[in-house]
Amino acid sequence: MTALTPAHATSTADLVEVDRGTLATLVHEHEALIEAVSDYARAASGVADILRRDDQGWSRLGGDAEEAIDRERLLEKVALARVMAVADPLIKRGLIQRQCFVWGRGVTIRASKGDTDGAQDVNAVVQGFLDDPSNRATFSASTAHAERERTFGTDGNLILSLITDPVTGRVQVRHLPLGEIVDVITNPEDAAEVWLYKREYTARVIEPGTLPSTTRTRRESRRVLYPALGFTPSVRAKTLDGMPVEWDKPVVHVAVNAIGRWGVPDAYAALPWAQGYRDVLSDLAKYIRAVARLAFTLTTKSARTATAARERFGVGPDGSPTAPGSGAGQTAIMPDGTKLAALGPSSIRLDADSGKPLAGMVAAALGLPVTALLADPGVTGARAVAETLDEPQRLEMGMRQDLHADLIRRILDHVIDQAIRVGRLQGGARIDPITGHLSYALAGDQDRGIDIDFPDLSTTPLKELIEAIVAADGTELLPPRAIAYALLLALPGIEDVDAVMDELTDDEGAFLWPRERQSAAYDAGQPAQGQPDPQADDIAA
Repeated sequence: MTALTPAHATSTADLVEVDRGTLATLVHEHEALIEAVSDYARAASGVADILRRDDQGWSRLGGDAEEAIDRERLLEKVALARVMAVADPLIKRGLIQRQCFVWGRGVTIRASKGDTDGAQDVNAVVQGFLDDPSNRATFSASTAHAERERTFGTDGNLILSLITDPVTGRVQVRHLPLGEIVDVITNPEDAAEVWLYKREYTARVIEPGTLPSTTRTRRESRRVLYPALGFTPSVRAKTLDGMPVEWDKPVVHVAVNAIGRWGVPDAYAALPWAQGYRDVLSDLAKYIRAVARLAFTLTTKSARTATAARERFGVGPDGSPTAPGSGAGQTAIMPDGTKLAALGPSSIRLDADSGKPLAGMVAAALGLPVTALLADPGVTGARAVAETLDEPQRLEMGMRQDLHADLIRRILDHVIDQAIRVGRLQGGARIDPITGHLSYALAGDQDRGIDIDFPDLSTTPLKELIEAIVAADGTELLPPRAIAYALLLALPGIEDVDAVMDELTDDEGAFLWPRERQSAAYDAGQPAQGQPDPQADDIAA
């Protein structure tokens, strides 16, 4: 911006008066406008900087030279993802939508074998475990299902401990914090086979107090080892390297987007783009506020005129007095020869749609339609409204359902094993001659037959969808073309919707009712589609 000199004003007195008052504020606001536009234009490039910063902390770990993320860096990203899942609207909505798509329609879990066919009632054992109040809160209730999917979104790692009563065989599912699992011990001959998980944590211990019939608490640091689910050697050491091994608390670890040993949160790839989108909207809001400060300009030739003008026009749109630089709708009082101009839409595109590509990257990272993520179908959202998820997205959500189903089966297999061990189900144990691991089988090699069924992820049932379209048409708020388009999308067997729409519109794009089109064609002596030619008989004669 060109610096002001006395030559820009009619007199030194005018210049001093304005510099002390309104003009100084106007110069500040002008600079704020320029800064806002500059920040807005740099928002996209700022995303690249964020991505470069996020790349720090990645390193090669292990003798097999596999790419892995540093654990401390992972925990930092997990902490950020947890905060963003609450504080950032896009990340929050995206993760909630994923929960709804995966678990929103529920799930049916049962063992196919009951006592009705003469087989052992394995289903009674399964349902007893699922109905256990202790397990409903942590594993089998709908809220627990959703929480596991949320954990994949924020942590990338789900670690469950199956606390098993050695006498009764009761199994209780408990979550282990990711930050407390500090190391894993693997098969020395096969690094892919995890044997033990090392946990370091602080426990609160209740002990007798100094006075009779009193207690007190103290904190105690602990280091323990848990076996991986499926690691069941026939000989079990009570300690390893001085740490106790809690064999009755096997661990299940599920990692998504895994790099090496550990998973990466679903939200990880979306975080920088969500931040970029937020920055764009913040800069846009700053620009709008800056532009709204000024509604009029008034040019004066003397200090006396400027003072009188300030007394008369230094008020807001509602008539209340405003201090220089505050409020909206102020009057800019300028010395003669000075101009104030804001950058308009012709200089740069300044609207919320400019940030949608950034929101699109967030949606892509989370595997969601951008229209659903923004809760705004827009002008291109007709198909997104008609179909909640397209085919690739349904497949992605289906794969996540399969991941959850596999986890449930692994846990239920352990539950059934314990029922066999304590005699609730008939069967026996056997030791693998190669691995030395202990396993259980039902009597007569009965199939466990665990069925886990998720409702179809396809679109809304056709009847409900048609009824919704008819109801929308009854409001008379939508044009016939929009109703016809939605109806064609809903109907099965129509492969080329656009071709049909071309038959329903004229060259100008206006909608043509099929009956009116047929009537016009008949009056013109031309056969309409599906109608006999009115002149055919005359030609034949």
